[in-house]
Amino acid sequence: MQPISDPAIRAIFQPDPGAPPKALLVAGACGNVGYGKLGQLARLLTAHGITAIALDLAPAVHGLKDRLASDLQGRFTPAEIASVTDKILTVQGTLDDLPQAQPIGLCFEAIPERLDLKRAFYQRLRARDPEAYIFSATSGLTTRKLFDGLPGAERCGVLHPFFPHLTNKLWEMPVADAVTGAAEIKAVRRLLDRLGMTLIPVRDVAAFAADRYFCGMMLEAVRIHADLGLSPAQVDDVCRQVLGTSPFLVHNLIRGANGLSAHCMELMYEEVPSNLFEIPAAWRPYLADPALQWPYERGQRCPPELFEPARARLLGMLFALTAAMVDRQIAGLDALNYLAEKALAFREGPPALIQSLGAAAAQITRTFLEAQQISHADQVAPLAALDPANNPGWGQIYVGVSVQDGVGLISLKRSTLSHTFIAELDAAYERLAADPTVAAIVIAPDGHFSREFGHGADLNAFVPVLGDHAAALALIQRWKATLNKLRRGKPTVAALVGRVLGGGLELATSCHARIAAAGTVLAQPEVTVGVLPGLGGCHQIHRASDPAAAPRVNQLLLTGHPFPAEEAATWGFISAIVPVRDLPRASFDLARAFAQGAALPPFRAGPHPVRVDRDVDPRNERGVPLDADLRDLLAATIEATNNLDYPAASAHEADRAAHSLTQSASKIGVTAMLRGKPPTFARPLA
Repeated sequence: MQPISDPAIRAIFQPDPGAPPKALLVAGACGNVGYGKLGQLARLLTAHGITAIALDLAPAVHGLKDRLASDLQGRFTPAEIASVTDKILTVQGTLDDLPQAQPIGLCFEAIPERLDLKRAFYQRLRARDPEAYIFSATSGLTTRKLFDGLPGAERCGVLHPFFPHLTNKLWEMPVADAVTGAAEIKAVRRLLDRLGMTLIPVRDVAAFAADRYFCGMMLEAVRIHADLGLSPAQVDDVCRQVLGTSPFLVHNLIRGANGLSAHCMELMYEEVPSNLFEIPAAWRPYLADPALQWPYERGQRCPPELFEPARARLLGMLFALTAAMVDRQIAGLDALNYLAEKALAFREGPPALIQSLGAAAAQITRTFLEAQQISHADQVAPLAALDPANNPGWGQIYVGVSVQDGVGLISLKRSTLSHTFIAELDAAYERLAADPTVAAIVIAPDGHFSREFGHGADLNAFVPVLGDHAAALALIQRWKATLNKLRRGKPTVAALVGRVLGGGLELATSCHARIAAAGTVLAQPEVTVGVLPGLGGCHQIHRASDPAAAPRVNQLLLTGHPFPAEEAATWGFISAIVPVRDLPRASFDLARAFAQGAALPPFRAGPHPVRVDRDVDPRNERGVPLDADLRDLLAATIEATNNLDYPAASAHEADRAAHSLTQSASKIGVTAMLRGKPPTFARPLA
């Protein structure tokens, strides 16, 4: 038996290199959580020779391999699917029915949320496998309730996953105050990181962090439904407009979700017996009958006169929950925001909303607490926690700042540009530009909240300005003002990895130099969305590249097709290509070399005529026909901006990009992309 080559996986599944690999055990494999994580973890671990055991009392466990094969169709080849399912062992019964000769390396427990059942299961598994790592999928029970006093508690913990379980790579892991040992936490974090997962450390409190937001939002949604007389669909309309979410619809889709959400609020009531967490009578029938669904008629809109009262209550509840979590250090501000956006599909997380509202956020919360006569308000919503002066995390929700040996680092924690992101980027740059100890600046994804450089602009930012040239121009000029700073002072280096798309590529292009990890993919796909690249994309790649590459650059801009960083390096646009593991060191070395006098890459500030051939592929890389009017506008803008000096080109590009946001193609493209569908333009290219 060959030892597992990856040390992060070997540490848990083959600590003795001379012994066969231990197995992954998923207990409660027939449930939604257990099935999803069986499929996800088995797909990743069986490639290393690890057996995955699906354990459940239900006979349906024997059909899980066929079910998984069906769900993976279209995403993987039949041979790839078979390589996974062939390494899954299904067992109907209890721990006594497992093959005695098969040791367990990691158990992911997803059995019913009853403490007596869980603790009894842990005791028996620990007796069987003294060295096994045992982690629960619980959505709210603390590690102390689950494991305190049990043998080997330091090798136990919680990994709380999120829906959809077969594909979602995000987990909460109680770390602070947890019974899990420090070495064991490190081992599990290394494992999940190696598997491409994102782990958010939280404090070991009931309901953790994300469920406090999700369940608290649902609780207030039910109260708004009862108090204001809005239908569930009308409340969801407010939630979608304000937050981007639909709590009633989600609870109708997931059987038992009402009970789980109410249980979360009950756990929080145990912490502080405040009426903020009390379950209203309107919710109780849905707790008594898990199959009961809220009456729901899609398309219903909230009456205008009730929109603001409902909005204020939703925000007041979420801001109160945020204040308490910040005060108790349940998770960092950036982590809370990330969970809301990535796990709960908020358009913008509550911390980012609070930051953008400024002092008004505390007033909204105070008014909510007083109007609803919330008891123990100072405990459930300590408003001082919302004051930026009391927490350095405010102002670094999306963009972090640090200094290492004379090089400033701007860490990107968000993959899309937004108003709050740009404001934080501006503040980060100004801070480093004013620091006399900083000689050069590196801009890079932080590697935790964002593992890729950037995916473009948040399309929701465009929605309010569609059809309004003045408003669109103001937005573009505001964002451009920040990006234009990056080339004016200290040397700036963009460290590119993963996908670098749209506004993310324009951010990188605004820096003095770019260095990329091998395999990085770049693109300016704005044409697919029906808009122009407005932050430099129409001319900055040309200015930073060999003029001979202009025809190829034009083609890529007109089609939105992706291109490899390796190709861009041949134009001089990318300074170097390095292995992914070497990117942090190499980017700092490059920045340091520029600070010490090395010549910056060439950049043409003056005019250089470029002629654009319009006769290129009429479709994007996915075969979607592009808009004829937009292509003409884009081609003309590329020619005009390259024929001007840099300041004039930047101003002209902003005006033309704003104009594109007034055309029909932008409304069609933005609306379609926000709905996750390809656009159908009014004047498609032949």
